Amino acid sequence: MDEALLKVPLVAAGVLEDGTTLTIEIAVANDVTIGQTKDSDIRYGVSDGTNFIGFETVDKFNYGSSSPCFGAEGKSGEILTEIQRLGREGFITLPNEKFYPDQFVFTLKVTWMGSSGSCLTAHDGGFFTTAEYMSHLLPSHGLSLEVYKTHARECVGIKDISITVKVNDG
Repeated sequence: MDEALLKVPLVAAGVLEDGTTLTIEIAVANDVTIGQTKDSDIRYGVSDGTNFIGFETVDKFNYGSSSPCFGAEGKSGEILTEIQRLGREGFITLPNEKFYPDQFVFTLKVTWMGSSGSCLTAHDGGFFTTAEYMSHLLPSHGLSLEVYKTHARECVGIKDISITVKVNDG
């Protein structure tokens, strides 16, 4: 059902202009026992009140058909709609691997020309993926951190979230 779990204002409407280039870093620390033992597919990202861009993280049971994280975008609201998954191709794990990362780091680059992002985890020396978003954020409308769970049954084990918003020159 893609229900909103968390919406935290980051930048108020009117503070930034739409042409402002931004780098937004989101670091999420997880309770690893949740992602190792329960259904836990969560989306983290940023919204301007209309469009959402970010990443979906999945529990280790999805690793055979999905990477640990991949790009996601859609229409923001109490429920995330019009969801597009970007770069979800399978993740090859070792047969004895029981590892679920305790931290995901997402970096989003927001520009007037379009937005892109990356996700980094500590899988076996590091897992890294990128996404190019079709949706455009309008910083003049304000920006919020948004977190969604993909179904009502999903369990969430967020220990900590830190966010940095940087205005880039040029």
